[in-house]
Amino acid sequence: MRSLLAAILGLFLPPRGAHRAPDRTPPPFPAVRAEPPADVILADGLPLVRPYLAVWEREREALDRRRLQRERRRAAVLATLGQDCVPAEVAA
Repeated sequence: MRSLLAAILGLFLPPRGAHRAPDRTPPPFPAVRAEPPADVILADGLPLVRPYLAVWEREREALDRRRLQRERRRAAVLATLGQDCVPAEVAA
């Protein structure tokens, strides 16, 4: 009787314990990615900083370096003449 009752319960009730049968439910997300709508812009492949902004910053830094170098050279020339001139980078 016990084996017949166990067989019937095994058909209708899920197994319990460590030897539980693997879950046969489908995964919560589909395996195939659906195409996004046409009005959505995907930013996965886009750079985080626009190239024109990066170029502008590089040019501005180069101009600043050249300006500071001119100020240092002017201060050095004036120092040889006995005049005191403090560059803006030192004064700041």
